[in-house]
Amino acid sequence: MQQVRRSKQRDAILANLQARYDHPTAMELYLSVRQELPNLSLGTLYRNLKGLCQDGTIACLSVGGEEHYDANAKQHYHLKCDCCGRFYDLPYAPLSELDAPTLPEFTGEIHGYSLIFFGVCPDCTAQNRTK
Repeated sequence: MQQVRRSKQRDAILANLQARYDHPTAMELYLSVRQELPNLSLGTLYRNLKGLCQDGTIACLSVGGEEHYDANAKQHYHLKCDCCGRFYDLPYAPLSELDAPTLPEFTGEIHGYSLIFFGVCPDCTAQNRTK
């Protein structure tokens, strides 16, 4: 695993991600962190995100070719809203039978899994009710 060297940029990226719950894309994170570090380059952001994912500090959710980043790298479930496109953490404990998958016919190795539910988030649901 690549270890991300501690730097002002790394710390700012991680702090920004930890302070939010919207699972931003790299570009959303870049625009946000640039408010604090105007000289941050997109290459530096991507390098740090890649390293933080590889060392298990953060998680990357990839759906439909778009990557979203999550400061919570522990196993948990997500909802992807069909209306606004955002990811949200679901407050449910992981299913124990998925924690250690056993597939008798599968001869490879399973290192983890990602479970994403699709539906409508509470904010979009409330907005649709008021229309």
